[in-house]
Amino acid sequence: MAEDPVNVNEYQELARQALPKMYYDFYAGGAEDQYTLQENTEAFRRITFRPRILIDVSKISLSTTILGYHVSSPIMIAPTARHNLAHPEGEVATARAAAACNVIMKRSRPAVMPFDSFKYMYTRDGILQLG
Repeated sequence: MAEDPVNVNEYQELARQALPKMYYDFYAGGAEDQYTLQENTEAFRRITFRPRILIDVSKISLSTTILGYHVSSPIMIAPTARHNLAHPEGEVATARAAAACNVIMKRSRPAVMPFDSFKYMYTRDGILQLG
């Protein structure tokens, strides 16, 4: 891959190259028969973007309101754990990224980082749902 990654498959390949096999398999795999993982992959494959040509995109905003909170885009980070397998700061680094991008993150119960690490991560309009 000569250039920066531009899609999920390219990022996944970079992760495969960077992580020990056991850690990569943990992130890339699904539970039990991996049915949900396969269904999600197929659902994303069915999404297509309608090309727009000669359209002014200088003022496009993906911002919206979710659960009464203003967010920069309709993206939320699902509850996952063991982020420390890929980064020393684990879920705290993910929470910082979510806060910096003004998107919602749901903290997983089995998160490696303690609750207090997340406590003051978000600013006025941000939300970090703790479960």
